[in-house]
Amino acid sequence: MKRERGPTPEEFEKLLGWIDPDREAAGHKLQLILSRITKSFISRGCIDAETLTDEVSNRVAVRIDKVIQTYRDPLQCLLGFVDNVHRESLREQHEQAHAQAPPLPRPSEVLESEAECLTECMGTLPARDRDLFSRYFGIDKNTKIPVRKKLAEELDLTANALRIQAHRLRKKLLDCLQICLEPT
Repeated sequence: MKRERGPTPEEFEKLLGWIDPDREAAGHKLQLILSRITKSFISRGCIDAETLTDEVSNRVAVRIDKVIQTYRDPLQCLLGFVDNVHRESLREQHEQAHAQAPPLPRPSEVLESEAECLTECMGTLPARDRDLFSRYFGIDKNTKIPVRKKLAEELDLTANALRIQAHRLRKKLLDCLQICLEPT
């Protein structure tokens, strides 16, 4: 994320003056607004919420002359910058996560043992459940909706009941796979 430079004292004074003509009241209101922004970042799962809040206030203060012409309400203006800063932060985190460690190719033995375990786990299911699982999850995106609708009708289930059954089977298979793949 591109970090904004800190505002000059004049820019910061303009920001305070825009929030409230009384400097003390403006400082108090700014603290309340920044606290609300920090809570917003925290609710979005941001670890560095205070840093992102500072970035929002810096961006607004540095652009104060343009901002005053565009926005009437300082709160709405500052909240308007939150989404962009959050989006840039997420993009930066995503880029860092993918730049740190490229995935290692999986050896064919691991893939073979996973395939064997899947076959073994599928074999533990009743035929009806195997069929449901295969038909529910083994379809391409383009035909998914009509196939699942037809499957629900055949089994005399609502779409939601079918979804629940399919995901319970998926969970059961994942648990079985985890046990099967544990190193002995």
